[in-house]
Amino acid sequence: MSEPDSSNLRDVGALASWAVSSAKPGYGVEHMRDPDTATLWQSEGAQPHLVNIQFPKKQAISQVWVYADIGQDDSYTPHKLSIRAGTYHGDLHEVRWVELGQPKGWQVVRLSASVRPGEEPSDLKDDPVRAHLLQIAIISNHMNGKDTHVRGIRVFAPRPLDLDDDVMPFRTVAFTQHETIR
Repeated sequence: MSEPDSSNLRDVGALASWAVSSAKPGYGVEHMRDPDTATLWQSEGAQPHLVNIQFPKKQAISQVWVYADIGQDDSYTPHKLSIRAGTYHGDLHEVRWVELGQPKGWQVVRLSASVRPGEEPSDLKDDPVRAHLLQIAIISNHMNGKDTHVRGIRVFAPRPLDLDDDVMPFRTVAFTQHETIR
């Protein structure tokens, strides 16, 4: 399965500290973070299973990609996800509710600060969520499975505009008078 297009995004997952609510020995969070989708994180314990992604400073987040494969993972495959954002655990609020049908590969979840949970973001309302803490809660699995397998999660921010002199030609006399500080 090919990877979705990320050319207008930048991966910000490496900027964060990652933690999970539980993990079976040998299937920890580091396996979910590595680029190999043959490795996985397996939860161990009661639902919901949580993935906490903590950024050192407020981060714009526009998409979350979750790698899930019903063919490989059967009842361990995530089905219902709640994506929450906030500044710390005490003020998290749900920004997206997602039901994965029969997932096979990267599932792209678009986030938008101006869209209520349950709604799908449109191109017109594409302002990213800004948060210190992003939490992915796996509420249920397919076939009422107890533990879950997640083969990868990636977090993306919008790519900053590349402003060059051709796009923004600030060369008027009034502008050049004030472009340096004395």
